[in-house]
Amino acid sequence: MSPRIGPSGPLSRERIASAAIELADSEGLDAVSMRRIAEHLNTGAASLYRHITNRDELVATMVEHVTAGHDYPDAADLDWRECMHVLAQQDWSAFLGHPWMLTAVETATPPFGTAALAGMEWALGALAPLGLPPHEAARAVMTINIYVQGTARVLLGDRAVSAEDDPGRNWQRRLREVDLGQFPLLQSVIAQPLPAGERNWLHDGLDVVLDGIEARRPTP
Repeated sequence: MSPRIGPSGPLSRERIASAAIELADSEGLDAVSMRRIAEHLNTGAASLYRHITNRDELVATMVEHVTAGHDYPDAADLDWRECMHVLAQQDWSAFLGHPWMLTAVETATPPFGTAALAGMEWALGALAPLGLPPHEAARAVMTINIYVQGTARVLLGDRAVSAEDDPGRNWQRRLREVDLGQFPLLQSVIAQPLPAGERNWLHDGLDVVLDGIEARRPTP
């Protein structure tokens, strides 16, 4: 006899979230519904509502499930810039591993759960040595999050680019085939070779953002 499914049986928020994530990873967030998840778990949709009340709560639970998989190092072992690179890389990995997250973080109402709040707390603590006012520190973290989201959209929207490619070089290569005579400044950018050697376009761009954050550091 198969185990009973219900609030006290194998069915749980975690199991529902895992099934929803698996469905979203393969078919996109629009494919996620209580009915589809119920079919996947071989149960009735009504059973799911004992654990999750609606789709908005489901999406928030999915985001929390992915976020809870992040391991943040001890901020005391890193300087604040290194911590912000860790923060960006965590979000970057989540978006590339689960592209539906880009839509989810826009449509679901934050905060998503304990894991998301813990990540924000960790980031604010890492910025503490800068002495920024609390609202400035929160704005800095949100700016980094938005930068990573936008960068992920560029990458995921260009099917010719992989996570290991440098989209900057790909962009430059494509524009060399375009007549830029009416755009002399852009033409000069495209004509110049990009720096040689390995580049990480996510983290190189992040350093520009971090320079701006550091510039807002209160004067001693």
